Amino acid sequence: MSIQGIATVAAYADFETAPAITTASILANIIGGVLKLPIAKTLNLWGRAEGYLVMFAIYLIGIIVLAASTGPNSYAAGYVLYWIGYDQLYLIMDIFVADVSGLRNRAFAFAFVSTPFICTAFTGPLAAQSFLTNTTWRWALGAFAIIQPFVFIPLALVFKWHQRKAEKMGLFQRETSGRSMVQSIIHYLHEFDVVGAILLMAAFVLFLLPFSLETYGKAPYGSATFITMVVIGFLLFFVFAAWERWLARTHFIRWELFKQPTVLGACVLSAVLFFSFYCWDLNYYSFVKVVYALPISEASYMVQIYNVGSTFWGVVFGVWIRYTKHFKYTCLFFGLPLIMLGAGLMVHFRGSDKPIGYLIMCQIFIAFGGGTLVIGQDMAVMSAADRSGIAMMLSLISLASSVGGAIGDAVAGAIFSATFPTALARALPAEMQGQATALYLGGYTTQEMFVPGTPVRVAIDYAWAEYERYAAIAAVSSLAIGIPAIAVWKNYRVDKQQNKGTVI
Repeated sequence: MSIQGIATVAAYADFETAPAITTASILANIIGGVLKLPIAKTLNLWGRAEGYLVMFAIYLIGIIVLAASTGPNSYAAGYVLYWIGYDQLYLIMDIFVADVSGLRNRAFAFAFVSTPFICTAFTGPLAAQSFLTNTTWRWALGAFAIIQPFVFIPLALVFKWHQRKAEKMGLFQRETSGRSMVQSIIHYLHEFDVVGAILLMAAFVLFLLPFSLETYGKAPYGSATFITMVVIGFLLFFVFAAWERWLARTHFIRWELFKQPTVLGACVLSAVLFFSFYCWDLNYYSFVKVVYALPISEASYMVQIYNVGSTFWGVVFGVWIRYTKHFKYTCLFFGLPLIMLGAGLMVHFRGSDKPIGYLIMCQIFIAFGGGTLVIGQDMAVMSAADRSGIAMMLSLISLASSVGGAIGDAVAGAIFSATFPTALARALPAEMQGQATALYLGGYTTQEMFVPGTPVRVAIDYAWAEYERYAAIAAVSSLAIGIPAIAVWKNYRVDKQQNKGTVI
């Protein structure tokens, strides 16, 4: 993940379309998020092992397309495939952990399986720096098309072994439907509500994508392209609602779940957290690399503070839940205030005129708060469900996070295009005004050509600080919605009876 993120920034800078990274991120979040619900259903139909292998194949194809891409469009296509596969693999592993753990230990189990992020946070940036220094970003991605099969296939065998064990015990059986192939296709088109999924994806993509296209001049705000896409996307939300209300045989989303305040609140919190995170994180790597003149590895360490901190604190919080048996009020009175404090302080402590240590402090606050809230929201929806509904609950909250992340990407892109070029033009020396567009589109690779302390580099640093200021304001403002979102949760005890289940 850390290598892929660094390679992506380098690739878009190489294509001289650095702001276009927002487009790929929005598409990946929306398409990958919407597909989680039908894929959760197919896992019960196919079994974990088969679903896992199909998603791994999509993930691997995505890596190959990324490495072979020749421009931002082909890279975005590969990025979407990569994230569809990655997100679903992660979802399957979450469901596996939920299958084999009791509710009381589940928070710890969820956090513990993420602890390898702590190792890769330190090794990944060094590997990425080595790749980019000695080869290209293509090899940084392409090497994993060779490595990953040796990592993922053994786990698929574990899933298959458990599945066969469940079949022998009579806990998982495939029943013949008696339908022909054509009848089966029609049946599953309705069962997975393919039309509803397409409508929802199209609505979000058409509504959010223009804000990304505007960042690099493809669809200015007043253009017919921008207005048409936004209007059609907005109207498609009503078409989706009408389809779900009157025409769909099987609803794409089980709307009755939102009648439970805990489920609704957890999904709202998930969307808000990811919105807030992507507001400041989208261009964070380029920001710290340029403003603080950091090498690739150290800039990557800055980006990884959240992963390391949230993973570490998630384990601590998991142990806390095991012994206290509650999680609601820890999220409300510790996790949320801490993440708001971190995001709020970033408004002040960003820019080359402030020591980098203060920015690290903000990131640690955000990481510990995020580690608490992400585990808390997962526990909330799983506590509200019986064992058979866990896969659907996890996919539902993942959809909420993906939608929140996509909206955050769009807002971050809009803030970037509205603040960075203007601030850069305002601060650049008169003789360099003609280079403003090239500095904007060229990303960090072009901006780093100017030595720190020179008038041009000072202007670039100023532009980055202005962008990050407004991004942090958007991030902290949105987190206020988290207060009622957590307050409506039921105060569950995690030692209540809930079957661990059987891995299938």
